[in-house]
Parts: sequence; structure tokens; C-alpha cells
Amino acid sequence: MGKALQNTGYRKPTMKDVAEAAGVSISTVSHVLNGTRFVSPEVTNKVEAAILTLKFRANPIARNLRSGESRLIGFVVSNLEHYFYVNIAKGIEKTVNALGYQLVLIDSAENKAAEIQSIESLYLRGTDGIIIAPTTTDCGYLSSILPPDFPLVFVDRQPASFQADCVLLNNAGASYEATRHLLNKGYTRIGFISFHFGESGIDPTIMERIEGYKQAHREAGIEINAGLIKAVPGGSSTPAELLHAEPYAIMKELLTVPVQAVLCGNSLAAIGVYRYLKDASIPIPEKVALITFDDDLWLSMAAPRISAVVQPAESIGSTAAKQLLKRIQRKTKTYKTLRLDAEIIFRESC
Repeated sequence: MGKALQNTGYRKPTMKDVAEAAGVSISTVSHVLNGTRFVSPEVTNKVEAAILTLKFRANPIARNLRSGESRLIGFVVSNLEHYFYVNIAKGIEKTVNALGYQLVLIDSAENKAAEIQSIESLYLRGTDGIIIAPTTTDCGYLSSILPPDFPLVFVDRQPASFQADCVLLNNAGASYEATRHLLNKGYTRIGFISFHFGESGIDPTIMERIEGYKQAHREAGIEINAGLIKAVPGGSSTPAELLHAEPYAIMKELLTVPVQAVLCGNSLAAIGVYRYLKDASIPIPEKVALITFDDDLWLSMAAPRISAVVQPAESIGSTAAKQLLKRIQRKTKTYKTLRLDAEIIFRESC
């Protein structure tokens, strides 16, 4: 080995220090670190031994500047308090980490201004690509922040006014199957209660779930009662606030019809619905059957346990990550909308 490094005070060792300690050139150290050229096993061992002795750490920022890549993937999520989005993040992270990327996760908390600021920040930091679970379908603002070819994938909610890849649930199909199950059980007055996140109307995700609900009714020859379909604007309510949010009052209202069953378009709405039924001592499913989108943990702990439409959240995340990496690597040109199927877990509530 070459000269030993004399270091009486703290100083980060450099590639030059490693080269001197190993008795090789700086370019050889670079080739060993980056795998850019063959280096004999003997010389590689010398360089690696010097790296260990000096506790050298390569500077990822400098390396990324040279390569033109940050190896960072951004995920801007609309509501990280929701288990669904946490599991999407897990799917993204597992996929990108396996390929040498790191995930930067930002929660916009259903705030469009925060979403815009987060995306702009990620872009300016040199992030290689971004996955977005948007707070709104109005994503035209992206055209003023990102260049036209910037790698971008949407999950869960399909944007308007902006063209990009999307990974979504087969919403209509899942809602159709859940409603058909209720109809087959003999329930004919079925309510649909949900939050939605559209600024000027019901967002496409909930509209698709309403359409699946309607399709099941049409096929069963049962007249659709528009008064049983209730979608109200969502927000950033805490779990405690959701207990008595609008779905609580809506459930009380629909019991005057009276409804025999309820399909909740998301588990945020199910919290208020379930709470009212419990507060009013309405037996489930004897008086009102219940099923909801999103299999949150509390659903299997409730009494009775609540049936749920289970979205393949991790698969949505991993699919989005794979599509984004294709964009980064310029392996795809046409935009795609990919839809994954849900699983329905039937429990005692219906």
C-alpha cells in the first residue's frame, strides 16, 4: 500500500487521499467506486482497503452532478394519515430502492398550495421524477412548473388539464361488484355516501364509483334513486373530526327513507356513517348492511367487522414506480392509464 495518511485533526478524506494510500491514480479510485472501467482484483483490493482505513465516503452530490442524475424520486401524497397512501408509498419505495433510487416523501395534507410548492421544490432540487397523488383534478398548473418531458406519474386520482401516465383502481368495476353483492342479498334501497375531492364538482374517482353503483342497479332492473347518492366535499379533517363530519348527518337523513344498506365511497366517510349507526343503536347488518372502500385497520376491529373493497395499494405504488422509471430511462413515449382490480372482503356487516 502507498503512503499512510497523517491526520491530526478532523478532515473528510478525499479521493486523492485514497489514491495516495493505495498507491494508485485518482482515476483508478474513481473507476473502482463507479464501476466505469475494469480494474484488476489486486488493485481493487488495495483501493477498498484504503477506503475502509480512511473511512472514505463518496460525495453523492458531486457524483450526481457528473452523471446528470440525482437518483431521487419524489412522491407528493394528498393525505398521509390515510393507510391507503402509506401503503402506496411502501410499494414505490421498495421498487425504486431495489434499483438504486431513494424516495423523498411529502404530504400536501389535501392542500393545493402545499402540493404546488412541494412539486416545485422537488423539481428545483433535481429530482429525477415525481409521483403525485393530487389533492385536486385541476393540475394544469404543472405546465408552468415542469418541462413537457419531465417524468411524472399520477396515482389514485386522474388529473384534468394535464397529460401524464396514471395508475388507478378499476373504480367502476369494484363499486359494481360491491353493489351487486348487496342487491343479490335482497337489499333494494342502497345508499352511496362518500367524500369527494373535486374543486368544481365530484372528482372522477368518486364519479366512477357512483357509475359502478348505478350499473349494478340498472342490470338488476332496480330504479336508481338519486336521493340515495350523497357525495360531499372532503377536506383535511382529523380522525376525531371525521366522527361527526357530514357523513354522520347524511346517514341519519338516509334512515328516514329508509335505506337497507350503504356503500361508502371511501373509509373517511365510513367513519361518520359507522359512528352514527352505533350512536343511534342501529344494528348492523340486521337494520342496515354496510360495506366501504379501503380496508383500514379499524374495519376488522369493529363489531361487527365491516366488509371492505380492498385496493391493491402496494401494487399501485410499485406499478407507478416502474412506469416512472421507464419515463426516466426514455423507454416509453405514449402516455398510459393503468388500472388495477380490487379485492372485496366480505365480513359480518353485509
